[in-house]
Amino acid sequence: MKDSICSIDSKLQYLFEQMPGCWGCKDKNSIFTYGNKEFANLVGLRGEQQFDIIGMTDFDVPCDTINCAELFIKQDQTVITSEKKIKILDIHPYVNKEWQAFIFTKVPFYDENKNILGIIFHGINITNPNILELGSVLSNVTADIHNDLLGAQSSFLLSHQFSEIKLSDREAECLFFILRGKTAKLIGKYLGVSPRTIEEYVSNLKTKFNAQNKYELIDKAIQAGFLNIIPENLFKTQLSVILSEE
Repeated sequence: MKDSICSIDSKLQYLFEQMPGCWGCKDKNSIFTYGNKEFANLVGLRGEQQFDIIGMTDFDVPCDTINCAELFIKQDQTVITSEKKIKILDIHPYVNKEWQAFIFTKVPFYDENKNILGIIFHGINITNPNILELGSVLSNVTADIHNDLLGAQSSFLLSHQFSEIKLSDREAECLFFILRGKTAKLIGKYLGVSPRTIEEYVSNLKTKFNAQNKYELIDKAIQAGFLNIIPENLFKTQLSVILSEE
């Protein structure tokens, strides 16, 4: 374990422990090489158990996030192979079965020779606030670290009843996934309904937005501000969805 801890630069460990939110690293095989105290506590590792995260995979953590472990690893590999940053909405029952929602950012992690070592991840808890301001949490850290790890600020609202266009809960949930390029089959899997039911929701949405097709629906929904909306009912469903890839 000590060798694994030493493999992560002590300055990086210090930053992870000082900055707000959940921070950590994984290697190219999605094995944790570090997780700060906040992340360790989130997944059920208290006190000295924090360092038990080192050497684990997402299949090993002592909470129900293991149900999405395979998906987490696929996300890691997307970051490693594309060398791009991704932002993910994660909603899970964490330690003590407590449902919480996070925006996780995963970025490539390089050595001094620009060889990729794995990923760095950062999570912001969005369970309670009504407006989510991302990218501002590192205001006291250097601009270079801020730009490298989080990128530009963005915001999300935890409601869909902000517009003159009123949507049912299911329509709002369906639109959320449509705006992120998900297929009817995948949306149905997320929401526990058939793809045919999803197509019915899409038809209703096209009517409400006065859109002739799916592409026009997406255009009009983005113009109306729905891209920045996270439907409240999604906070009752375990999922891990990529919000953006940069």
